Amino acid sequence: MGASGYTGSEVLRILLKHPLVKIKTLIGKSTAGRSVSDIFSNFHGVELPIINTFEKSDFSNIDVLFSCVPSGVLSEKINRLPKKIVVIDLSSDFRFQDINIYNAYYSTHKNPSLVKSFIYGLTEVFRDKIKNKKFISCPGCYPTSVLLPLIPLLANDLVKSDQIIIDSKSGISGAGRNITQGLLFCENFGSMQAYGNGNHRHKPEIEHVIQIATNKSFNIVFTPHIIPINRGILSSIYIKADYLKVNECLNNFYKKSTFVKINKKGNIPKISDVTGSNLCRIGFIENNKSEWITIISVIDNLVKGASGQAVQNLNVVMNYPEELGLDNQSLSP
Repeated sequence: MGASGYTGSEVLRILLKHPLVKIKTLIGKSTAGRSVSDIFSNFHGVELPIINTFEKSDFSNIDVLFSCVPSGVLSEKINRLPKKIVVIDLSSDFRFQDINIYNAYYSTHKNPSLVKSFIYGLTEVFRDKIKNKKFISCPGCYPTSVLLPLIPLLANDLVKSDQIIIDSKSGISGAGRNITQGLLFCENFGSMQAYGNGNHRHKPEIEHVIQIATNKSFNIVFTPHIIPINRGILSSIYIKADYLKVNECLNNFYKKSTFVKINKKGNIPKISDVTGSNLCRIGFIENNKSEWITIISVIDNLVKGASGQAVQNLNVVMNYPEELGLDNQSLSP
């Protein structure tokens, strides 16, 4: 659902190489009646269903629905789906267990009774709970890059201060497939801008999930930026902590992880290290004569930050190998 957006087309691209998935239905509103290859030329020559409206779609033979529509759409339609369907949502509709947070940052929630039926789909942290859930709410792209390194450290009391500063930079695709003046190529090329006015929607999401995962409350300072690239996120996370203990904790936590990789000392990850992959790469900077250390976390916002993580959650729910259909090597160059 939402096949004509960036996350929808990325889910489709990944699923086309998944050996245990068959694409039965593509759903859109303004694009109904069109072929997805007319919208994304990379699908030319691929046999796929014509995009249909939600109302005219047949769900009788569907096992899993990926919802890639804007916030507020799924919550309005989900009660009209057959009860047997697994729903993997890439919007913000069901990321918050506290409905008051959603209402404060989005619009009034259209289906608050279903909020607690969803599990937050940060796979490496909530894998055991995801296994037994039908409804999965995938994290935002910025929170994915931030929570993967932070949650193990906070759970083990390795952060010495309740002050955490996060500086994140994202490619333009993170804003979706919209024709908006501020997102035009000419408005961004050769420049960089901060946005969110200190209260971006992903700030409360990060704080909320830290509370759920660690039972601890932290107020973060979070500043996102747009940089003139298509895809990718680099988050610089500043914490007061012991460098060696941080390194040891994250290496132990993710030592068996397929998709989260901890770089060796002195090797700082960059966005191109993860482009096109479902990887999160994490490195550290030990700041000279300072009690602060810098964690550098990079992901592809459209893959690990959205569609790839959604397919990873599909694999967990269906008891498939977690890496099935997903790449853990980036494109180079």
